[in-house]
Amino acid sequence: MMYVSGIPSSKVNDVWDRCKKFIEMGNNKSQQEMNVDDIYEKLLTTDMQLWMIFNEDAEIVSVLTTEVVLYPRMKTCRIVTLGGKDMDDWVEQFLEVLEEWALENDCVAMETACRKGFIKKLEKYGYEHTYTILTKKLQTLQ
Repeated sequence: MMYVSGIPSSKVNDVWDRCKKFIEMGNNKSQQEMNVDDIYEKLLTTDMQLWMIFNEDAEIVSVLTTEVVLYPRMKTCRIVTLGGKDMDDWVEQFLEVLEEWALENDCVAMETACRKGFIKKLEKYGYEHTYTILTKKLQTLQ
């Protein structure tokens, strides 16, 4: 059995030391648009949300961060970082909780930028591969 818990911004400091390594794990595969300190600040100001998944022994299995994105014509809940293990054991339960939270917060869609390996994992839960994001680092003129 796995347990999902959304952590209020007022409690982020209480769990940060235990969550930080999981957020680093999830952020290490990004283009480093944000670092862990940036995410921490956004969690404290409620610009992002912190989610923890525990097993029966109260061991943290995974930590995720989300943010609500306000597009001109819709409000979306974006999964930003995901770090941990045993995803197949908790992903369905987590998505149910997260999607319910998103609906309660007037979001009309979910989104995430993810690696290819996650596409197949999430497609079976109704997520569609709608975009592919390509990136290139640019050198600055000196």
